[in-house]
Amino acid sequence: MQLANRVAIPLRTLTLPEQTPEQQSIIVFHSTGSSNSQLSRPHSHTFFELFFVEEGEGWYSIGDRPIWAKPGDLFLLAPGEVHDPSGLDDATKWVVGFSAEALNPTRAEADMLLMLPDRLLNSFVQTENARTKHYYVPTEIRSRWLILLEQLKSELCDRGFGSTEATRALLILLLIETARLAASELPESKKSSPQARPIVKQVLCFIDANYRNSIGLQEVAKEVNLSPAYLTDMIRRETGKTVLSWIVERRMTEARRLLLETDLAVIQIAEAVGYCDAGYFSRLFRRLNGTTPQAWRVMYRG
Repeated sequence: MQLANRVAIPLRTLTLPEQTPEQQSIIVFHSTGSSNSQLSRPHSHTFFELFFVEEGEGWYSIGDRPIWAKPGDLFLLAPGEVHDPSGLDDATKWVVGFSAEALNPTRAEADMLLMLPDRLLNSFVQTENARTKHYYVPTEIRSRWLILLEQLKSELCDRGFGSTEATRALLILLLIETARLAASELPESKKSSPQARPIVKQVLCFIDANYRNSIGLQEVAKEVNLSPAYLTDMIRRETGKTVLSWIVERRMTEARRLLLETDLAVIQIAEAVGYCDAGYFSRLFRRLNGTTPQAWRVMYRG
């Protein structure tokens, strides 16, 4: 089958809708047919997304990779990943969007791999192969998924006593189901080793504590007493990203916070997150966030 040619549409980056403080970190969207034009075209998010097809078939694209989706298919999106669900406009689907605060209000996005049991969120990490984040929920367990999704949606709507805690617990259960599904489809040779996870945690903690300084692969490898080559292979295998990617991501997270919450000049922000060259920082920020630091500040403050 061939995808129909489409007129180019400006790419949008969506954020979680502004709600009360306890609501702003998660959304649940259940629909038959498209009821949001922003969601029914190529776009990316500043948050994580779980997209589950309940009924119907159609094309779903991650980046430039189209996949024919059917009932039971599950797609996982990390922040910043471009995807196009418009081929499933007429399908019945569930969308769960969440940020780090939904799991732990004191954590940043770069810390998510440290927050929960082994491999719980690894399946969301960006990879070169879109199919590694495309899973199938078998018919025999699909009712359990639908119950969890319905309960999650109900808690968000009702907002009764303990709803914040219940919402977090239900999201964690849903992510555990997702991680189990991902682990069951992963070749044995690619599964995480028990020895690797403490090193991943140590690497991410070191980056969090030192990203403001001039650090790179050599400094991180020295901290964990491994060769740069071996560490590079391990971190890429365990998380889907390189050590340098994690450093840049942590710096960009802090840069966005400073742009939003302070009036510091771009050159000051660049220095605050570890870049002595403000021009290089601005070019890198634009490549990763789609616009310049100053334009990002104006857009999000507006």
